[in-house]
Amino acid sequence: MLHPAGIPNHGERPVRWADVAAWSGMPLRQDAQFHSIALPPTAPSGPPPYDSQGPREGSLYEPDAEVLAGILRDWTATPEDCWFCVWDGYGWESAHLFFAVASAETGHPRETAAAPRRDPVPGPVREGPRVQLPHRSYLLFHGPAEAALTLPTLDGTLGQCPNLWWPADRAWCVASEIDLPWTYVGGPRGLIDAILADDSIEALPASPEDRVNRVEDWVTVWADQLLEDLLARGTASLSTPRGSVDARLRRPQGIRHGELRIELTGRNDGSSSSWTSLDRGDDELRSTVHRYLTMAVLSLTGK
Repeated sequence: MLHPAGIPNHGERPVRWADVAAWSGMPLRQDAQFHSIALPPTAPSGPPPYDSQGPREGSLYEPDAEVLAGILRDWTATPEDCWFCVWDGYGWESAHLFFAVASAETGHPRETAAAPRRDPVPGPVREGPRVQLPHRSYLLFHGPAEAALTLPTLDGTLGQCPNLWWPADRAWCVASEIDLPWTYVGGPRGLIDAILADDSIEALPASPEDRVNRVEDWVTVWADQLLEDLLARGTASLSTPRGSVDARLRRPQGIRHGELRIELTGRNDGSSSSWTSLDRGDDELRSTVHRYLTMAVLSLTGK
């Protein structure tokens, strides 16, 4: 299931990946990454249909989760007995509420203070067993299939759907990896067909061979161009239909670390900059710098 590229305001509908593909003229293939449609090799005729950072990673859009829960309920013999995992790295246990302290003399804020916010995770869950996967630790919740929509939130505005959920009979499994803008659903063929046929959500078929980090050929060419210019001159610039990348490279010399500076400017004037220390040999330097340049180009989808 594809997380919307843009979350709607009142009375509007979400911006789907199909809307972005129609804007860019790029095909929405089964193995498409978001940049496959949001970062086209040639400039579309108008602005993109979304004005956000793009799809939210790590959580289903709540209305989509509600539709999915209704479908999933019909495909398990234990719809009232489901398990839900939420990554414990969202910082709920250390959340603080910042507020201004007014000056007695002027009435204007003079400093900020932080007060601990009540932990939204129930005590039995916080103190209960964790689910451990490589590089991930999860809080474990239990309830009916619809409980996916009642998980606690940090600020009461942005809901967090489970990162993993499944019924006791293991008839299906849902996975929203924290770094991916889509959610996987595994289960019987009939369940998958029902999800794909529901027009109120957006989903594509998936196979085990589909890569989660594939980079389109034209993006690789752009990163190659930046890399060769950097290695030859120490500076490089690239203009794309979604914005520009400007980079500076200082190679490592002896005991002195090198550094890579990258500045991004989007078509809607959004900008950002990054600095990376480099301490690798020449062979690794090429691959390391190329990786950072590729990630920079891909991030233009949210500028």
